[in-house]
Amino acid sequence: MTGLLSALLYGVLSIDHFAVGPFLLSRPLVLGALLGTLWGRPAEGLALGLLGESLWVVVPPAGPSQWDTGLAVALACVWAFSPGVAVPGDSPRGAFLATAFLASVPFAVVARPVDIWLRRNTRVLADYARAGFNHGVSGPFWRGLVFSMVLWGFKSLVVFFVAETLGGALCGAVFPRLTGPLAEGLDQAWRLWPALGAATLWHLFFGRLGKNWKSWCPSRGPA
Repeated sequence: MTGLLSALLYGVLSIDHFAVGPFLLSRPLVLGALLGTLWGRPAEGLALGLLGESLWVVVPPAGPSQWDTGLAVALACVWAFSPGVAVPGDSPRGAFLATAFLASVPFAVVARPVDIWLRRNTRVLADYARAGFNHGVSGPFWRGLVFSMVLWGFKSLVVFFVAETLGGALCGAVFPRLTGPLAEGLDQAWRLWPALGAATLWHLFFGRLGKNWKSWCPSRGPA
């Protein structure tokens, strides 16, 4: 049931990418925090979202992404938090989180052409809505907008379920083998990744404030 709610949450928030506007609802950081809370692991979900945000978002908090990083974070949350996956009891938790995130990246990359194809083939709806808006008629505008949102949400659900099924089988085969030095190495990587992501976002944020942001620092006065 929680997996279905995760899919619906991702599908609804992904509409923000396309039809609603840049309200940041579809950002990986938001998705990770919400899905982590849904699964009862808010800190881990937030860490996954932070990692996804820092790797591909150019300028926080609303930079363009190369592909749907929210999909990668949503898939990683479901695979890592699902209680149905058999995992070795003595393996560190970070190893499974790192593996789930690494497994989700190829699916996010593969799904990118689907987004491009749908955007290209729904331009007629945008033209229809724009024509009605330009002529002062609200009906075509709202019909075009709503239909575009429905198509995009349906696409997101289909992509999510296909990727979740295939990736879930992959994680189900890999997770039981995460033992020994491999698991310890992945756990150490996971401990560093969120901190590295936070540092990256912090650096990019201040870099966008302009060249004069150093003027906020206390001055030592003339030499």
